[in-house]
Amino acid sequence: MNRPALKNAMNFAMCQEMAAIFSALRTDSSTRVLVIKGAGTDFSSGGDLKDIAGLLLPDRKERGAAAAKSAREVTSPLFLALQALPQPVIASVRGHAVGAGIQIVLAADLVIASDTAKLILPQVKLGHNIDHGESWYLPRKIGLTRSLELLLMGDAVGAQDAERYGLVNWVVSDDALESRTAEIAARLASSATVAIAQIKQLLRQSWDNTLEQQLAAEAQALSVSAATHDFVEAIGAFTAKRKPVFHGR
Repeated sequence: MNRPALKNAMNFAMCQEMAAIFSALRTDSSTRVLVIKGAGTDFSSGGDLKDIAGLLLPDRKERGAAAAKSAREVTSPLFLALQALPQPVIASVRGHAVGAGIQIVLAADLVIASDTAKLILPQVKLGHNIDHGESWYLPRKIGLTRSLELLLMGDAVGAQDAERYGLVNWVVSDDALESRTAEIAARLASSATVAIAQIKQLLRQSWDNTLEQQLAAEAQALSVSAATHDFVEAIGAFTAKRKPVFHGR
């Protein structure tokens, strides 16, 4: 995200461009890992208030309808496209991650945070509800009690607390953020990416499945993974006591 002068505030055009990028990546087998970061000192300050101010119509019903239309047509496609990606998604976070910026963090598969990171869900202080998918992601990631605390209080969460809550995987010094991100990305990019895609899909659907349904889904996913060259390479490398070389097919 490259609007550093505005702390990478996400305007409507930026959301639509990101949604298009994510949609295209879904079928791009040459892309094996996605890293999302913000230019400058902050990840994202959330929605651009200049665009949001355009929704402040004088008529209450029209104002409500315009806000809902914006959510359906601008932010929902962005996060649905991000959720649908088969590739592993890394969020590399420094500075402020606010509102929609936090939803990108929640939607990522792995999160690396600088010790400067501050995560804020301020919607309650702005007089409106969460509207980017936080009500779906947060309880699944950190539980209902902690989710209610973050959403009803609207207070900033520092990097160490974010790691303790389960919002981020690793906290590093600000100077080490790029190198640690590159290390994790390289490791994932050299992995068996078909297996990674199957694992992501299995974990997502497990929230709505019975154990019997999930076991059936795992067997079906195994038929996909075991049919790849990477599966044969992994078994051969293990037998030969060498490091496997995966090609994502």
